[in-house]
Amino acid sequence: MTLQKYDVYLAAFASLCLAIVLTWPVVLSPTELLVGHPGNDIWNHIWGYWWVADAISEGNWPTNADLLAYPNGGTLYFIDTMQVVFSLPIQWVFGPELAYNTVVILQLALCGFAAWLLSRQLTGDSTAAGISLVVFGAAPHILGQAYNGISETVCAGWVPLTLWALLRTIKNPNVRNSLLLGLSAGICVLTSWYYGLFAALSSALIVSWYALRHSWLVDWKALIRWTSVALMVALGLVIGPFLSFQRSLSASDAIVTRDPEFVENSLLNHNITDVISLVNPTTVPSPDLFTLYGEELIIVIYLGWIALALSAYGLWATRPRQQVAMWFGLGLVFLIFSLGPYLNMGGDYIMFQGKKIPLPFLPLYKAFPIFDRISHPFRFVTVVSLSLSVLSAYGFRALTRRAKSTVQSALLIVLVIGVLLEVHWFSPAAIPIPASPAAIPQAYTEMRADPTDGAVLDLPLTIPNLERAVYVWYQKEHNRPIPWGLNDPMPRTLMKNHLSMTLIRMEATHAQSMPSILPELDLVVAARALARSGYRYIVVHDRFYPDFKKEQVHTLLGALFGTPKHYPSDQLHVYTVESL
Repeated sequence: MTLQKYDVYLAAFASLCLAIVLTWPVVLSPTELLVGHPGNDIWNHIWGYWWVADAISEGNWPTNADLLAYPNGGTLYFIDTMQVVFSLPIQWVFGPELAYNTVVILQLALCGFAAWLLSRQLTGDSTAAGISLVVFGAAPHILGQAYNGISETVCAGWVPLTLWALLRTIKNPNVRNSLLLGLSAGICVLTSWYYGLFAALSSALIVSWYALRHSWLVDWKALIRWTSVALMVALGLVIGPFLSFQRSLSASDAIVTRDPEFVENSLLNHNITDVISLVNPTTVPSPDLFTLYGEELIIVIYLGWIALALSAYGLWATRPRQQVAMWFGLGLVFLIFSLGPYLNMGGDYIMFQGKKIPLPFLPLYKAFPIFDRISHPFRFVTVVSLSLSVLSAYGFRALTRRAKSTVQSALLIVLVIGVLLEVHWFSPAAIPIPASPAAIPQAYTEMRADPTDGAVLDLPLTIPNLERAVYVWYQKEHNRPIPWGLNDPMPRTLMKNHLSMTLIRMEATHAQSMPSILPELDLVVAARALARSGYRYIVVHDRFYPDFKKEQVHTLLGALFGTPKHYPSDQLHVYTVESL
């Protein structure tokens, strides 16, 4: 085995170990825990793993989500479809829980390993590239996405892998490197539309840099020929799923939409990029979505002072400076885009003459069809973190150029520990990433065995959307229709029923007791309407209610549907609607 191969295997192993540490202790209970905070998007994503695999097992491409948005169902392209396809063998044998965790852990490992490959190719120094492995492999933004349970944005490793393949093709354009580039780019697009855009934009900037500054180094005829082949390979992989995704968004019964009003509201009121957060060493995110909206989601764009210091030294000490200037420029472009349409500092928009200060993202958002679907511009910080990881490798190489290998290794270990401690103590991201219990209550298994068809209504109705999405995950076990979509507000069908609206009002009020008089006839009629519309079960999750509210809900439902079945270990009661 050559020393070069040994370095590659060591880097791959180190990346995997880092990913396991970041997600600890999920590796010990991979079918019982899920990587991600339970109040976030994790339930929608793990549900999608089950839904896509179930559809493919039946010989169907997953587009018809008939069991969501009851009674109508809808059209859906699950954003993690490619990750599910990769993990199908695991899921078919062990279930979606292990498949999901395997994908997240391996994709976190790929972030570190791909950054190492890219930096080693640029610096020629395997040890210096080790700092890139941890700077990007434990980038606060990526860990924040894993915290949020957004598994497609954990797949950021395909961006540096695509750029690594691009640089290989620029240096030596041939069929092997062309196919490597095409496969990497195609998979990058399929794992995340955002990362596909980032890879394409980064590639365009890198090629432009070579054309302007190093044109004499490149065999342009061969490069154009083989990058064209790579482009065709990538398009061949992407075109089918992309058209399916586009159709799902434009369908009249779309489960997930990205209309201009939704995107603009998200940009301006929710997915805000606070410039100060890039360098502010604090565990409190800005914007603080929990304080503002009661959401557990965190927006993490902190870059890290250790990475910034190493990058600054790399920029100052590396000669010729053109080696690092491209990566500084690339990071700067993505930093500007990550700030979104208007300048925000300290949690507030900066005003000039009574108007928000526009940034370069705004004209692109207004002019180009791709940009007008971007509701999370802060995700552009992914490539900023990647650029810093590369520049950090240059900084480490310059810092230890004359040091012995033992001194290099010791300094690398110190810096790795320092980066991890900085992310944990001085950023909103957490190490290890929180985990969620994957267990589904026994009641839903019994529902699956019930031969009588019918939908399931879980209560309470008014808990935050992302936390409520655990009801969607439970569908994996009972396999019955539910009224919820993905991240949707209250379904209209529930708002038209007097019983469900009464429950919504009861959940919203702070009254310690029920009114002395209730519209009994209206409630009985509404309960019968619920039964006629096809509902079979109402499940009350006691753990989500305060004691006084739980008593009110059970008093009302007990009067209408009789005595429920109690599951003490799962803290829930099940009412059979048919018993009315």
